[in-house]
Amino acid sequence: MKPLLLLLLPVALLGCAGPAPKEETAAAPAAGTVCERDEITGTRFTAMRCRSAEQREKDRRAAEDLEDVARRGQAVTRPGST
Repeated sequence: MKPLLLLLLPVALLGCAGPAPKEETAAAPAAGTVCERDEITGTRFTAMRCRSAEQREKDRRAAEDLEDVARRGQAVTRPGST
């Protein structure tokens, strides 16, 4: 019984010692890309968000459109719905 335990103990210990976790590395952003840290609602965590100038402009227009709709009191529809 003891020899069996002596053989299984190192196996069990090595099985628990897996490879060290790899650190997440972000790829270098393309030219014209801006990366920002955004807070995740309800947590203290942040997430990195990288967007191109075109994506930032599209988001800005969508926000302005939403403000216009809210000012006029019209119903807000989901993107892609008609």
